[in-house]
Amino acid sequence: MKNRLRRAALALVLATGLGAGAWSLPPVRTVLLESFTRQEQPFIELYFTENPRFDGASVLVPFAVNDHGSGARSLEVKLTVEGKDGKALAAQTYQVKPHQGAAVPVSARLKAKGGDVTQVRLALVGHPQTLHFRFGQAPEL
Repeated sequence: MKNRLRRAALALVLATGLGAGAWSLPPVRTVLLESFTRQEQPFIELYFTENPRFDGASVLVPFAVNDHGSGARSLEVKLTVEGKDGKALAAQTYQVKPHQGAAVPVSARLKAKGGDVTQVRLALVGHPQTLHFRFGQAPEL
């Protein structure tokens, strides 16, 4: 019985020593921390910084793109303005160079007849993010 306890204690001391020795090596520590720590998934934000609005014969659409760790060097955002029937009246694609973790604001302007435009759509090309803004009357309270 004593012999078995000694072996178990010796195994525990050796395992502790090996673990402490491995922990002291930076590459091993990094791998261990990554395996025990929840890692955030990279993602890209696309959002309106203000409500789209009419500016004469143009539609002004202020938006921003914020890259959180995706590593993309360039992103494309497609802006489309639509009429009552849902058909595109005008469209334009904007190139955005992301700054990791910092919002990149864009003030997009598209020529369209103000009375004909009912909706604005933004789409991050190659990604699932899309936004839309519908012009019209405010809901009655």
